[in-house]
Amino acid sequence: MEQLFTRTGTEFKGTVDFNDAGKPIRFVDITCDRCTVFQGQRVWCRGTENGRPFSFTGFDCWTCGNTGVRGTRKERLFTAAELARANKAADTRAAKKAESERIAREAAEAARASIEANYRAVNADFLAKLATLCTGDGSQFWDRFAADLLVAFKNPSERQVALVEGEVLKRRQNATSAHIGAVGDKITVTVTVERVFSLPSVFYGQATTWVQICRDEQGNVVTYKGSVYFGNKGDTATVKATIKAHEFYNGVAQTVIQRPKLID
Repeated sequence: MEQLFTRTGTEFKGTVDFNDAGKPIRFVDITCDRCTVFQGQRVWCRGTENGRPFSFTGFDCWTCGNTGVRGTRKERLFTAAELARANKAADTRAAKKAESERIAREAAEAARASIEANYRAVNADFLAKLATLCTGDGSQFWDRFAADLLVAFKNPSERQVALVEGEVLKRRQNATSAHIGAVGDKITVTVTVERVFSLPSVFYGQATTWVQICRDEQGNVVTYKGSVYFGNKGDTATVKATIKAHEFYNGVAQTVIQRPKLID
């Protein structure tokens, strides 16, 4: 008989059987998936964990009778010529599949590129402002914010537009913020509250301590920590105060005031 091979190309030297069509086949054991060998003994369990069986029943495997084989399956054997034809057909199918996937991938990439181009054109001003906020290393808030928008090319909401424009304006103002007067000077200044929050009182009955970050009419940052309340975010107040210190926070010049008195 002509030499036979398995589908993987291994030369077959065992007993040959034939299927109903007269084609050479072999019978291959199907390993039991209900039991396992542990310490030289086959046990009925669902598997092993840390080298030991779990769900161990103590009974013989009902699937394979502790043989380890739950059945057999037929596997076609091939002559050298048949194997060559089968491999050629498989290669042809693989090539067609790869070509089909390439065409689909390129079509998807072209469609995405078109969507991205349209998205960038429609939102050019917003994206230009957003780009000025990004560091480019992907680790900061604005980098992640931009990346999230570009995943689905979703048009920004009014709130997102306002958020970006507000940050751009804030950074522009911070770049021009300068210290006011000299430490110890008494000044009268009109400020707009940008951020305000309270600190918890340590003692019962103690006045609330407010931390307020403001900006004067020239865009300079003015900060105050104490019991005098200037107002909510966006409110304007005129105060008489003493300059306590000139500081920098994240590179922004800040004038710290103390003992403020509100002027009606």
